[in-house]
Amino acid sequence: MGVTFKNLGILLGALLASGFWLGYSWGDSSQPTFTPVTHKATTTECAACHMAYPAGLLPARSWARMMNSLENHFGEDASLSAEETVAITRYLADHAADSAQANERMRRIAGGIAPGDAPQRFTETAYFRYLHDEVPAGVWKRAKIGSRANCIACHTRTESGSFAEREIKIPKE
Repeated sequence: MGVTFKNLGILLGALLASGFWLGYSWGDSSQPTFTPVTHKATTTECAACHMAYPAGLLPARSWARMMNSLENHFGEDASLSAEETVAITRYLADHAADSAQANERMRRIAGGIAPGDAPQRFTETAYFRYLHDEVPAGVWKRAKIGSRANCIACHTRTESGSFAEREIKIPKE
C-alpha cells in the first residue's frame, strides 16, 4: 500500500478535526465559559457571603429549590424580601444551565443531571467530578482553598465567567 492523495487527504482531515476538537475543550475558547453574573441584586446578595456563582452551573430547578429554602442556606439564614427572591430566582432561571440562553457547556452540565434531581451544589454534579477527577483530595484541604466550592481559589477569572484551564493557579498552601 503506497502513499496516495486519498490517504494524505484522509490523514489531513483527521488531523484538522482532532485539532479543532482539542482546541474546543473546556474553557479554552476566547469567550467566557459562562455568562458572568450581571444582575445587581444577585451579585449583592450572593457575593455578600460567597462568590456569585454563574447561573449556568446548575439547571433552573436547582436554583428554584435553593431560592425556596433560603432560611436554611447551607446552615445559614439567607432570607430575602419576597421581591428580591422573585427577581433573583428569575435571573437565575433565565441564565441557568437548561435555559434557552445556555451554551454547549451549560447544556452538558444540565444533561448530566437526572430530570428529577435538583442538586444544590455544582460540586455534586457528574460534570464537576469529571473536570476535577485528577485533583488529589489533599489539595481541597489546603488553607487557601478550603473546599471544592471555593472556585475563586484556583480559577483566576471566575468573575468574568471564565474557567479556562490555562487560567488555573492552584495555591501551594
